[in-house]
Amino acid sequence: MSKWMRDMIESKRAMRRQLAALPFSEKVKLLEKLRDRYLAIAASPLCRRYSHPN
Repeated sequence: MSKWMRDMIESKRAMRRQLAALPFSEKVKLLEKLRDRYLAIAASPLCRRYSHPN
């Protein structure tokens, strides 16, 4: 495994530890920010929904 890949994996682990250590109220705030960002992206005219043929 390359050094870049090891560094990326360790960075993800560190971020997961930081998020896990947050109080519940902070996790809720993060979730609300993510939801608001999702809604803004979904409302954008650049976002198109495609139906996939079966």
